[in-house]
Amino acid sequence: MKNIEEIHKSLISFKLPRWKDLPDFDIYMDQVIFYINQELSPLFFEEKVITSNMVNNYVKNSIVKPPIKKHYKRYHLAFLIVVCILKRCYSLAEISKLIEIQNDMEHSNLEKAYDAFSICFEECLHATFADGDDKNLQYNASNWQKQLLYNVVRSIVYKLYAEVDLLDKKGNIL
Repeated sequence: MKNIEEIHKSLISFKLPRWKDLPDFDIYMDQVIFYINQELSPLFFEEKVITSNMVNNYVKNSIVKPPIKKHYKRYHLAFLIVVCILKRCYSLAEISKLIEIQNDMEHSNLEKAYDAFSICFEECLHATFADGDDKNLQYNASNWQKQLLYNVVRSIVYKLYAEVDLLDKKGNIL
């Protein structure tokens, strides 16, 4: 396990894959699990990011569309990445509503919605882990949906920041 300084550095430089960076070909469940665990592991310390049971549960609860002939596509990965991040603070019902609001705001353009979330998350994460808060971050919330997105992201980032503070000097949870 990394120490607290290493965790801070990794989170200050953390990047979510953008829509264009997500695999643009069909992949199987085990590849989905590997990809998401690899991409999001800096945010989760010792816990598993996602398992096949979790994916099946998200599909069953209509948060993520079912795979097509056992194949997952780019949009599945985008939804699953967002769900994994949101689940740190929010219930599945809340996550479903938040995704719906974001999609409506971006007029159902999944690429724009996913990239907007990714950018907001990274900016807040980087500012918070560099300065201890995000007060120097200038976020232009031109409507209530964008303000909601910003507030949701801030709550997740602040929870993550508190979790890092709860680690001892050796990286173990106190």
